[in-house]
Formats: sequence, C-alpha cells, structure tokens
Amino acid sequence: MGCGASTAVRYTVDRPTVEALRAKYADENTPAAEDLDAAAPGGTFLRSGHSLKRIMAANSVLVQVRVRPLNSRELSASAKECITIESSSQLSIEGRRFAFDASFRSDATNAEVYARSGRMVLGKVLDGFNGCVFAYGQTGSGKTYTMQGTVSDPGVIPQLCTELFGRIGGLAGAKEVGVRLSMCEIYNEKLHDLLHDRANVDTGKPQATPRHVDLSIKEDPSPGGRGIFVDGLSESVAASSEALLQLIAEGQARRAVGRTNMNEHSSRSHAVVTLRVDTCAAGDADRMTATSAKLHLVDLAGSERQKGTGATGERLKEGAQINLSLTALGHVISALSEKKRGHVPYRDSKLTRLLQDSLGGNSVTVMLCNASPADASAEETLSALRFAERAKKIENVAIVNRDPRAAKAAALYAENKRLRERVAALDAHVKELEQHY
Repeated sequence: MGCGASTAVRYTVDRPTVEALRAKYADENTPAAEDLDAAAPGGTFLRSGHSLKRIMAANSVLVQVRVRPLNSRELSASAKECITIESSSQLSIEGRRFAFDASFRSDATNAEVYARSGRMVLGKVLDGFNGCVFAYGQTGSGKTYTMQGTVSDPGVIPQLCTELFGRIGGLAGAKEVGVRLSMCEIYNEKLHDLLHDRANVDTGKPQATPRHVDLSIKEDPSPGGRGIFVDGLSESVAASSEALLQLIAEGQARRAVGRTNMNEHSSRSHAVVTLRVDTCAAGDADRMTATSAKLHLVDLAGSERQKGTGATGERLKEGAQINLSLTALGHVISALSEKKRGHVPYRDSKLTRLLQDSLGGNSVTVMLCNASPADASAEETLSALRFAERAKKIENVAIVNRDPRAAKAAALYAENKRLRERVAALDAHVKELEQHY
C-alpha cells in the first residue's frame, strides 16, 4: 500500500468508554468518588479536589492564589485590573505568567476556596497528620476575609471548625476524638496569648500566663514529643463547633488591628489558631491506635509600604516589624526551595520558628496567596506571586503522629495476630492431612 494510502480500522467488539478504562486501571491511590476530602468538582476556572489531593500526596504542600475584586477605594481611584486568570491554575500579570496548584478568580466564593484547601487538610489531621493553612499577601489583599470571612460568607476557619465536628459526629462508635484550642498573636515580635483568661477552666490547672507577657517558643524533639510549642500558651477544650467558634471570636476580638490608608481594619499582628486533635479507636483501652495532630490556621499580617499606607508613629513601627518577620519568612522559603538544602534560618523570627514544622517539616501545608488586582498595587502583587512561586518548591515529609511506644505495641499486636492466624491455618491443614493419610 502506498505511503499516502489510508484504510479504515475495523473493531470486532465495542470499544470501552474512557470512564470504564479509568475504572479498570485505577490503582489504590486514586481517590474514590465518595472521598470527602476531594469532593470539590473541577471546572474551567476551578481545579478539582481529586487533582489537588494527588498533588498533596506527592509532597504535602499546596500553593494557591486568590485574586479579590477591586474594592471601593480602588474603584473611586479609577484603578484598572492588572491580573488575568487564564485557567484553574495559571494567571498572568504585566506579561509575566505564573502557574500554581490552583488559582481563584475574584468571583470565587469562600466555600469554593475552602473545599480545595482546608477540607483536604482536615481529612489528613483526622488521620493523625499535622496540618497548616496560612494566608499570605500585602495589606488589604483579603487574607482575613479568606481565613475568617463574614457571617453570610464564612471563611476557611469557621467552615473547617463546623466540618470538623460534623465529621466527629460521623465517626461516633468508630473513633473517639478530642479537640483543644490555643490562639496567639505575634505583635512587634512579641508572642501573646489571645485566650489568656479562658484557658484550663475545665482542667482545674493554674491560670494561664497574662496576655501581654512575651511567651517563648521551645522544642520537644523526643519521639512522640510535642515538637515545636509555645511555652505557657493556654489550651481550651472544645466540645462543639459553636464553642470552638466562640473561643476563636473572643481571641480575634483581642487581636491588634489599626487603620491605614490601605485598609480600614488592618491586622497589625500575625494570628495563629492551633487545634490539637487527639483520636483513638473506640474501645482501645490501651490506646495503641491513638494519634495526636496539630493544625495551624494562620492569618498573617500583610506586607506594606509606608508610601502606600501613610503610616506614622506606632503604625510605622508595627509595619516595620511586620515586614521584618515576613522577610525572615521569605528567607526560610528561599532556603527550603534550594535543591541542596543548607542552613534554614528558622530562628530569625518567632513566626518562622513557630511554623518550623509546617515549612519543610512534618506537616501537610496549604499556602493561600491573596492578591489585589489593582494596577496601583502591581509591584506588591508581583512580589507576592514570586514569593508563592518559591513556596511551590518546598517539600514536606508528613507522618502520622503516634506515640512510638504505642505504635510499637500496635505493630507487635498486629504481628502476633497474623502469626496466630497462620498457626490456626496450619493446624487445620495438619488435621486434614491426618484424616486422609
């Protein structure tokens, strides 16, 4: 047959559908359709939960960008949009293109953002892994709105707290789950307890450290230890989502805020909500299946320029401290993104020290980079996107947090059970041989 000839291909049987082929060759790592953690559907401008979960399984870090709408101040100044969202993972600004694990347009809702970030981290935390969700961006870019939201459009933190107790209810009879909360802020490089007068009420322990005392960060490196922790930071037991959200609201009300030209209610401190989630199989009196995971939910103060904020006096001092700690965070991320990782300067600030496990350590982490689309903020937005681009190169190694002694006992118990089943099978085989031979 000549080179230019063609012939029709004949099939003797019907070809299987693409869906049938996917089902046939799906491996055990493919998320199931009923997987709660990856339930978010995909679309032209929304990435699917399944694809994001596969990325998280590879290196335990997701980097996402959310662009807010132009605000009233920008509209009154006749600002133009300088960011174009090209797809569910790509965007461009001033001719420069970026690719992230997910990108959200200005019409994306908090529910859509949460379904592709906090929800997947929550599932891992209930399995015993540490987790972290943190919002980054310049001042006024929408970080607090993304993390806290409003009554009508709740953000990542309230949605996660509500779903946490919903899932705990669904685990009744299979797992016992306990939740404890701590909340702190880093203000002018001082670490304060935001729940100082509510802590340990149920436990009868001594009163928590007064709020304005500068707490220190310590490390418990022992197997099964606490890892990085804040010495003297109070913890409160939460038995329901309502109680948990009430505590967070009280802590949020004590957070340092102030007015600048960029933001009427500018956060002047980094706020960190930490949930300690302890799980154990129901009826496990020896607690061999017990896990203890911590989940950091972080609303960072925004980077700012004095020219844009018009800050003076105390506000100027606050802005300088915020920028210093964010610069230290940038140095840590740059060090972690290098192919040959050398010294990582975690101890250069309290923020990076507190998030040490979450950045390059034992945690599944989601970074939500918030950005203003206004052309007047293009320089700051481009800087934030470069920061997020470097963060994409971080690789965490997340493991289940279980007491080593309990894990060893559980392994021995499982091995003993396997051997007993093997012996029982051999006994049955011997009896059968005796009957016939």
